[in-house]
Amino acid sequence: MRFSCPVALLFAAVAFAEVRPPDLVRIYPLSGQTGSMIVLEILGTNFSNVTGVEFDSRDLAWEKTIQSTPGKITGQVRIASTAALGAHRLRVNTLDGPSGSGIFNVEQFPSLAEVEPNDQLQRAQPIASFPVNVQGRLDGAADIDIFSFTVKAGERRVFDLRSIENGSAVETRMILLDAAGQRISFNDDRDDYNENPLIEYTFRTAGAYYLKLDQYRGPRGFNFGKNCSYTLRISALPVITSIYPLAARAGSTVVFRLSGSSLQSVSKVYLTEIRQAEYSRMTYPFTMPVHFRADPPTGSEQAKVDGKVQSCTPQSLSVAFEIPAAARPGLWRLWTVSPTGSIEGLSIDIVNWPVKEQASAASEGLNSAPLVVNGALSKQGEKHVYRLEARAGQPLHFWTLAAQLGVPFLDSVLILRDASGKRVAENDDVVAGQGTLLGNPDSSLFFTPKQDGPLFLEVADRTRRTGPGFEYCLKFASERPGFQLFTTPENFTVASGGTGEIKVHLIREAGFEGEVNIWFEGLPRGVESRRGQFRADQLFEPNADGADMIIPDITFRMQVPDSTPIGSYPIRVFGAPALAPAQIVEGHATMMMGPLLDAWNFVRRPLPAATMTVVQPFDAKLMTDVRTLRLARGKSATLQLTVEKVPEESQFRMVNLPDGVQYRVLGRQGAQVTVSLEAGPETFTGTYDIAAETQIGNRKAPSTNIALSILVSDEP
Repeated sequence: MRFSCPVALLFAAVAFAEVRPPDLVRIYPLSGQTGSMIVLEILGTNFSNVTGVEFDSRDLAWEKTIQSTPGKITGQVRIASTAALGAHRLRVNTLDGPSGSGIFNVEQFPSLAEVEPNDQLQRAQPIASFPVNVQGRLDGAADIDIFSFTVKAGERRVFDLRSIENGSAVETRMILLDAAGQRISFNDDRDDYNENPLIEYTFRTAGAYYLKLDQYRGPRGFNFGKNCSYTLRISALPVITSIYPLAARAGSTVVFRLSGSSLQSVSKVYLTEIRQAEYSRMTYPFTMPVHFRADPPTGSEQAKVDGKVQSCTPQSLSVAFEIPAAARPGLWRLWTVSPTGSIEGLSIDIVNWPVKEQASAASEGLNSAPLVVNGALSKQGEKHVYRLEARAGQPLHFWTLAAQLGVPFLDSVLILRDASGKRVAENDDVVAGQGTLLGNPDSSLFFTPKQDGPLFLEVADRTRRTGPGFEYCLKFASERPGFQLFTTPENFTVASGGTGEIKVHLIREAGFEGEVNIWFEGLPRGVESRRGQFRADQLFEPNADGADMIIPDITFRMQVPDSTPIGSYPIRVFGAPALAPAQIVEGHATMMMGPLLDAWNFVRRPLPAATMTVVQPFDAKLMTDVRTLRLARGKSATLQLTVEKVPEESQFRMVNLPDGVQYRVLGRQGAQVTVSLEAGPETFTGTYDIAAETQIGNRKAPSTNIALSILVSDEP
């Protein structure tokens, strides 16, 4: 979701007393193969005092740090052969506190690193064998990546670009070219809500072909910055496009019907309970079932349910599942296994409510709550109508799950009518927006009838489309609108004896009004926080431009006494309506990573709790007003630094300089330090992130990153 100003500035504005925790910008490669050892590069800020990198599972381990500078760390990561496929969280730990979380993905196929230059057909990077995961970057607005390969006649290949929803911000388009460079296939977005492109192609003619990856170049000239990693998976895997039903009751027998391509070879299908890093389509307010609990420590301990394949064709697959009564309610991910490998499908909602099929629910009516209905808009122009007997004053809540589970096309609309056919309530989107960058095209409708009598609920697609990919799960409960709370930042760091800030954000469901009281529990000994209150007029609503959302927040300042032990403390935040104090809602933290245009967040995952980290104070500062520096080959330039509480005898160094660039510290005058940089005549042109730092005791004081541009000459 996009934050409207001044909320959009909260990440930069939060005060951290004397410490500057690290921020993540890019993870490369974006994925690694099970059973391998890889070198992982993480870009960001304030990495000088790194102590390690931690993952959400013991199956992934940071073995050692190879390099650590203010803007980049690299290290060896071991991926166990039993690691769960899919997204995993990581964060960087430093003496200045932990970073927020980033996403790293575990894959089944070997990796091939993209090598520049490969922006023209004659310089295309060859791919010698399949299946493969190409680990690449579209680094800079002008970057294009082209790959060459050969195939035999009749070979089928799936080109699956993975970035958005996988931890990166870069949006791409994919073009398949023949040997003459003529386009034979193209894809930008694989469906209405997944911006990652996918091409499935069977080659009629043997020979050489090219695959071209280009960045989305919209009318506003988007620049995805450094968060531009991708994994290009090239395989012969099946493709799953839809699943029905989307909901299953724990303790029941369910037959799932899958649609797609190349499904005839599937030999095994199973469900896994979703992990925190796998919530790829969470929005605010969220209506998908989200659990705020810890993940299992290893992939082998992840909850799993095996199915039994009943029948299969290239385009369809039927699988029977005995869902255990002990299966925990919430989202589960469906996986298929074939000789070509494993592939993830859509999410499945396991519930402990009664579940009906659309036909029986339409015939019998929605005669009890809570209730879940599985439906599919398959016939041309179809809409589904459900009758219920309303009672005056009894609140009703209807909501759909479709796009949030991975359904590719449905944009549901809920319309509630009375016995005369008059429309009494309607909802199109949980929150309006653009695709899954911001909006939630599923629907959520609250209504409290004023009189007894029949009501009729319509479920349809917004533009009356139907067919495969228009499945839905309809939920019905007797409940009034409420609110949700989340905190930012995910991890907030305070120096012992200092003061830190954390923000609590209020998300109102449509129809919820009134004041909300906020308080904290679980703070470390000696740390106190005042109670807060959201006013009734602080609304969660679209901004004037129609793209931003105004999200009200309260800033809480917390003083940490010197006696508080160094360490991390999970803390809890609660809220309750002022007029109904018994209706307590617990807030949570949210992983956010981006941005595009400093506002969009592509990676959004729920976390069980916010974390306060108390660190040793560190007063030394190394600063510069310079954000960009131009340096011509064969020339020199000076850089001015400013220091605070840095001893006179301290040494200064420049880090991340490209080969061919030398530096000299010219001297220090009080708080001012002057550094000279000189580029040799053979230095490669380009832009590099550099920084300065100085060592004081066991801590380093780094400057902010500086963009150093190496030019052919000093002419503009």
